Amino acid sequence: MTEPLSSESLKDFLSTIRAGEVRTGRVISVEDREALVELDGFSGPAKALGRIPRGDLTRKAIGHPSEAVIIGQRLTFEVIAVDWQQERVLASASACEDPALRAFLLGLRRGTAHQGQVQSVHNFGVFVNLDGEPDDQCTGFIRGPELSWRRIDHPADAVTAGQRVVGEIIDVDTRRGQVQLSLKALQEDPLVPFADQAGIVTTGQVTKLIPFGAFVRIADGVEGLVHNTEFRDEPVEHPGQIVSEGDEITVRIVEVDLVRRRLTLSARDRVRNGKRST
Repeated sequence: MTEPLSSESLKDFLSTIRAGEVRTGRVISVEDREALVELDGFSGPAKALGRIPRGDLTRKAIGHPSEAVIIGQRLTFEVIAVDWQQERVLASASACEDPALRAFLLGLRRGTAHQGQVQSVHNFGVFVNLDGEPDDQCTGFIRGPELSWRRIDHPADAVTAGQRVVGEIIDVDTRRGQVQLSLKALQEDPLVPFADQAGIVTTGQVTKLIPFGAFVRIADGVEGLVHNTEFRDEPVEHPGQIVSEGDEITVRIVEVDLVRRRLTLSARDRVRNGKRST
């Protein structure tokens, strides 16, 4: 007969723990991928344990957890979750590593606007020094898709280093010390004015060819797809048979899907200044 994994008192103790709160404890084990801590505040027959993965021990680059903590060391950490299967707490010491930074992050609210200055621009996104953040920190980050409603080839097409920006806070990560921002959340969605325009004929520029169709820009920040089947009645193997990038063509708006932000277009018998198959 096997012994129960834990006592009822341990289960009761774990039920009082909430994600996001700060706890303290003592390191009792340092392994290859994590450190284990014994949580303060529990006096039952078993131990209340917390697991801190290597990536949550510190924001500094380390190769092994022993580079960040030692057995017997006392730690302050944020609760990420309670693992009821293992009856342990999943925790992050990096979230509490810098008290000033943590206080700044906890003072921010999702959905509110915040200003900052672009520190650097990369192909994967933009780092921003946020107003009010502690010195020597750079907490703001904007992913490429959150820079603009327009399709851009590189974040540098939307912002430059040193530029002042205002973005909406979409996420605050105390573990990574990062604030996710969106510039386009504070911009009017250019697709909205076309919501009731199905059936309207307009002109646009071919911006990109893909195997099954062509993207056409009908307004700044508004691009729709002309599927190969919407060029003519006869089969089209590739849109390059009909149009080239840069061509100005006439299209009809077939459908506007605001939820998925999709614009469906048709160019049947309306190609102008572009190629035509014979």
